[in-house]
Amino acid sequence: MTQQANTIILEMTGADKDDINDLRNGEGKIFRKIRSMIEQLKQQGEVDENAQPVIAIVQKKKDKKGLLD
Repeated sequence: MTQQANTIILEMTGADKDDINDLRNGEGKIFRKIRSMIEQLKQQGEVDENAQPVIAIVQKKKDKKGLLD
């Protein structure tokens, strides 16, 4: 899959359940980090000033033994 010019993908690791719940509520450290990254990209002219981010939260699926794939 090729990335479109206007697509921004940020990968963050190490978030716990509380961090993810805070993000869903529009608050917390992950929310602040994403907001900061988007503002930096806007200031650098990498994304349009009116760009609206879409955030998807994914988790690695555990195998049957409880180990991460």
